[in-house]
Amino acid sequence: QENTDKQIGFVQKEDKNSLEKAEKEKLEKEKKEKEQQEKEKKTEEERKLREEEERKKQEEERKAREEQERRDAEAKQIAEQAEAAVQQLENNQVQDYVAPAQAAVERVADENIKSKLVYRIGLVQNAINIRAQQAAEAEQARQAAERQATENQIVEQQESVAAGGYFKDYRGRWHRPNGQYASKKEIANAGLAW
Repeated sequence: QENTDKQIGFVQKEDKNSLEKAEKEKLEKEKKEKEQQEKEKKTEEERKLREEEERKKQEEERKAREEQERRDAEAKQIAEQAEAAVQQLENNQVQDYVAPAQAAVERVADENIKSKLVYRIGLVQNAINIRAQQAAEAEQARQAAERQATENQIVEQQESVAAGGYFKDYRGRWHRPNGQYASKKEIANAGLAW
């Protein structure tokens, strides 16, 4: 019976060991499943984060493209307005159109277009300045001619009322101081040129 008790104790011990072993295996299996689920959950969260980041990145790129397109369209419109202002200045070469054309060109962002428009404005300004200078010179010449004519008239009047009261009329005829016509002989005697 002692042997049997030993065997029963041994079997019970074995059963207990196998139960503990089964329990340990079950716990390890549950632990592994839990770890696997957590790993899958973590992987899923990382995937979702990457997708969200990718979606945000694409959204930002789309917004950046739209903003760039808007800026390009705005720059193109500003360049067209500046071109129109310079064209108006070229068609009507008046100083009044220079300042608006320069203001429109200052807003242009593209340096290449801006330099071409500034050059065209410079050409028109030179033409305006040359015409103004020519007009000023013509005015000076007219005033000089007018002064010369006035001086000649004064000299002629002084000569016409010269010696002995004789004077010359607007037709160039000599008269005596009493208003009658004078003869060549009288004028010559007075020392005047006929």
